[in-house]
Amino acid sequence: MFEYFTPVAGLIGGVLIGLAAAALLLFNGDVLGASGLMSSFVVSPRATLTGPEQRWKLWFVLALFGATRIYLLIDPTALDDSRTVTDADVPVVSSTGYLLGGFLVGFGTRLGNGCTTGHGICGMARLSLRSTAGVLSFMLSGVLLASVLPPDNKTFRCHTEEVYDQLNEATPATNGAVFGIAAVVAAFSLHGLRPRRRPKGNAEEGALAEQDEDEATRIDNNNRNKIYAAVVAGILFAVGLMVSGMVIYSKLFGFLDVTLIPKGTWDPTLVVVMGGGVVVSFASYQFVDGFNLITNEHKLSCPISQSPPQGAFHVPTNKTIDLKLIAGELIFGLGWGMAGLCPGPAIVRAASGCPAALTRWWPMFFLGALVAEQAKKPPARFQSPVMREETSEMKMCETYEDSNEEGIR
Repeated sequence: MFEYFTPVAGLIGGVLIGLAAAALLLFNGDVLGASGLMSSFVVSPRATLTGPEQRWKLWFVLALFGATRIYLLIDPTALDDSRTVTDADVPVVSSTGYLLGGFLVGFGTRLGNGCTTGHGICGMARLSLRSTAGVLSFMLSGVLLASVLPPDNKTFRCHTEEVYDQLNEATPATNGAVFGIAAVVAAFSLHGLRPRRRPKGNAEEGALAEQDEDEATRIDNNNRNKIYAAVVAGILFAVGLMVSGMVIYSKLFGFLDVTLIPKGTWDPTLVVVMGGGVVVSFASYQFVDGFNLITNEHKLSCPISQSPPQGAFHVPTNKTIDLKLIAGELIFGLGWGMAGLCPGPAIVRAASGCPAALTRWWPMFFLGALVAEQAKKPPARFQSPVMREETSEMKMCETYEDSNEEGIR
């Protein structure tokens, strides 16, 4: 019974993922959400790539990429998945499956504002009913599709070892692409470390100019301090996903396909991973003023690495369970069950040089996120001049006062 179940590795990996979420929360005041973080690169690229307050996202991705490559140098077999090519019950995803799965995940997570990390690890940790509804929705549709779609489906599955190797084995070209992407991310990241130039106040401004200078310095320091926790979180997140096995397709499909239960080959490791992550994340929220359920003398009103008044916790407070949430998460679950990838593991897969993730899943994820972002907005002809002006302002500046369950965009 449960011959593929790896509870110890799953628990260790889940704890590491929970620690990644805790590091971002307690030190930076940010909520870890892989889909929200990645979709922000195409939905609001200017703010994400050049905004000083968003710079930590680049360092998080860079650290995750670096940790993945180093982990694979230490353990080259970390992504080996012999069960997928030997067990007829576990599907090999085709190119079409990756393309459609990526689009559905990008569209669904953007519409529903969350994925397994944002709604699952972080949302359920603060006992959010909205996040719980989201998790139940994507779990339901993911399980249904993975259980109903046969492994030998000719369109979305292609159960041959040759196809698996072609789509998942890193090549010189994909490795080159990974290092190219990392170089671009590093360039933007390092550019953000340069001190910001500020005009000097004249003598008449006196104390006011000095006060403005001090405030600007505090903001700069806050933005720089966010980088340290983001790097640590990126490393913990990558290692947690690798250790837990959540980057291996057979672990995901082994859980989602409940028809494997009577065969004794169902794999509940994902439950342990999410459980470990939620417990650690829940513990971190006990130190955040306003979100703690346990009386705590050491609760924080400002993140550890930040200075008030600019430093603050950016934890979503939206409690609405609406059609967009449910529909979005159901669509996300369909994409998850289709390709066996959600945003966190897909980042690691891409960093490893996996052709399917780099050239199929991620491009379609970004397209899906863009389409969902447009779908969330009312048509221009139905917008008043005030609404159009507000929409334009939202595009120009990134805000944390958002209903996004993941807390980062």
